[in-house]
Amino acid sequence: MIYGYARVSTNHQDTELQRIALESAGCEQIMEEHASGRKSNRPVLKRLITAMHTGDELVVWKLDRIGRNVLHALLMFQQLQEKGINFRSITDGVDLKTASGRYNFRNILSAAQYESDLNSERTLAGLAVARSKGRVGGRRPKFTNEQWEEMGRLIADGASRQYVSGVYGIGISTLYKKFPVAESL
Repeated sequence: MIYGYARVSTNHQDTELQRIALESAGCEQIMEEHASGRKSNRPVLKRLITAMHTGDELVVWKLDRIGRNVLHALLMFQQLQEKGINFRSITDGVDLKTASGRYNFRNILSAAQYESDLNSERTLAGLAVARSKGRVGGRRPKFTNEQWEEMGRLIADGASRQYVSGVYGIGISTLYKKFPVAESL
């Protein structure tokens, strides 16, 4: 049986292009997954490989759909070979039944790892530059220091946490964490 595997990194992307190519390549069953290519934990892919038998074929639209980590991909391909399952990548010209397909496979996988590593390096460099300019990543705080001080004063002056919660739109439990109840003697 010929199985297709389509993967996109986020829920905002879709697999339509991959699905069309996989159907054209003769895939009888296509499994889809939303997961990063950098992660090795892909439940759909693992279930698919477990269900496959000797003589089956796993087809992807592009090799990087399997992943961008060379070690994880090599281990997966070793598992496929041990089970007698062929692998084919439509756009990369990879068919592990052939010597040139295996050669292309190694080169393309190395290039995907290189691209992923470059993206990580650029991201880290950009964050370092931003930090050096005093910008820190992440969400802006919801409240200023002055607002926190005002909430503390209101509570200290006898306002209920429920009242402060309603005024500032903050959870009561957050107010208890920020301003614990003073223990009475």
